[in-house]
Amino acid sequence: MLESLEVLRCGLETMLRRLEWISTLECHRNVEELFGALRARGGGWAADVVIVSCCAPDEIADDLRLTFPTSRILELVTRADPEHLAMAARTHADGYLMVHDITEATLDSTLRALIRGEMPMPAPVANYLLDRARSGDVPRSRHQPYFSPRERDVIALLLEGLSNRQIADKVGISLHSAKRHVSSVLNKVNSPSRAHFVAQMLRDDTVPAQRR
Repeated sequence: MLESLEVLRCGLETMLRRLEWISTLECHRNVEELFGALRARGGGWAADVVIVSCCAPDEIADDLRLTFPTSRILELVTRADPEHLAMAARTHADGYLMVHDITEATLDSTLRALIRGEMPMPAPVANYLLDRARSGDVPRSRHQPYFSPRERDVIALLLEGLSNRQIADKVGISLHSAKRHVSSVLNKVNSPSRAHFVAQMLRDDTVPAQRR
C-alpha cells in the first residue's frame, strides 16, 4: 500500500491486517520508499495488489507497472468532484474504491474482485468515464486493430465487467486461454487496464461486433 496521509494509511493497515487471507502486507508513504525496500531485499518480490491514492503523481502507475507487471492497481478516490475523478482516470488503475465507502467489508470484497480479474468501479468513477467518453474529451484512435472472432466474444464480456473465470465459463474455454485472450486484446489497443480499455472502447464507439 502506498499512502502519504498517515491517518488513512494507518486505518487501512488496521483493516487489512484483520483480513486473515492476506499473508503479506507492506505499507509505505510513497513509491520511493517502496522501491527502497525492494532494493534492500534484493528484488524478486511482487504484490498481488498495490493500493494507491488518486492524489499520487500521474506517473506512479507507470512506475509500478514497470516494476510489478503482474500486480493489479487499486486506486482510492478521495472525493467525487470532477478534479479528483479526472486524477483517478489518468492513473488507468485496474479498480477503484471511494474513500468514503471504505469499510473492512468493502475493502475485502474489492480486493477479492481484483484478484479474480474483475474490475471494481464505484458509480462516480464509472459515470465520469462514460460522460468523458461521450463528450469526446479524449482524442479518438485513428484505427482499430484486427480482433479475431474469439477476441470479439471476449471483448463483449469485458464490457459487461466479467472476470477471467466468468469469461472462460461463458465462452467455454480454459481459464488460461481466457487470460491469454484478455491480455491480447488489451495489448492490441495499448491499454494498461480493463477500466481503461472499457472507457476507450466506449469513447471511440468502436466496440467490435460479437459472433452470432
